[in-house]
Amino acid sequence: MKAWVLHGINDLRFEDVPKPVPKPGEALVKVRCAGICSSDVRRIFSEGAYSYPIVLGHEFSGETEDGRRVSAFPLLPCFKCESCELRHYETCSNYGYISSRRNGAFAEYVAVPEWNLVEIPSGMSFEAAALLEPAAVALHAARRLDLHGVRNAAVIGNGIIGRLAARWFEIYGVANVELLGRDDRQGFAHYDACIDAVGSAEALARCIEAVRPGGQIVLAGNPDADFCLGQKLYWQILRKQIALRGSWNSRYPADWQRVIEHAGKLWLDGLISDRCSLGELGKAADMVRNRKSGRYCKVVAAV
Repeated sequence: MKAWVLHGINDLRFEDVPKPVPKPGEALVKVRCAGICSSDVRRIFSEGAYSYPIVLGHEFSGETEDGRRVSAFPLLPCFKCESCELRHYETCSNYGYISSRRNGAFAEYVAVPEWNLVEIPSGMSFEAAALLEPAAVALHAARRLDLHGVRNAAVIGNGIIGRLAARWFEIYGVANVELLGRDDRQGFAHYDACIDAVGSAEALARCIEAVRPGGQIVLAGNPDADFCLGQKLYWQILRKQIALRGSWNSRYPADWQRVIEHAGKLWLDGLISDRCSLGELGKAADMVRNRKSGRYCKVVAAV
């Protein structure tokens, strides 16, 4: 089969590889659509992967050999640690991960544990289903907040996670929601809640400065590098008595079930800005890295 294989930083090759052979308890999925995540771009061009060679891609949809239309929760829990015993699989202490610790979906086929498969409704397109994973991540971030009484909220970062987090705020009835780009300076007031969907010192500082006393902040963006928090900002956390929470991945299966239930309100297809074939995926990843499309939000490859 054809697959995009990462052999090292900035060494992504479109080549023939053996078709996966599912192990007991796994299903072979014919990939139909795969989304390019910013984490994929960082692994390709700057950060690299845990091991090589590896096939990336964890946002995807497809069909199993017995005809089921599916997406998949990409985190592979150990099922043995304290978090797994509590069914908080997203905080598993010894997890695997499709596309970073085992082969992913930038290929014609991918092997997936049956437990991780999410069946998608017959009326949902494969393109929309490829966005279920980021939609679940955004939902998890929003649900890390106590939304009771939240009337004003802001999301810093207008990529796919930020846009979906803003939509979840609206679905949950937050009256005033502002979606702000990482360089967007207008609109700041005393918000009840903020989500940092960027993962930078500047974005966190903006959240701390913007949230009201007694407000809440959720950190959902993956940082590109180490950063420090200044004394003045730290004091603001203390003096405002801000509740600061982290959010990692999504809660399975609850978040995924809720995404499917509310898919019509999320307008997932409308978040796709660019489409490409599997053979064009490498060029599309470079476009995402350089933001060559001014309207870029999510690029999806049809396989």
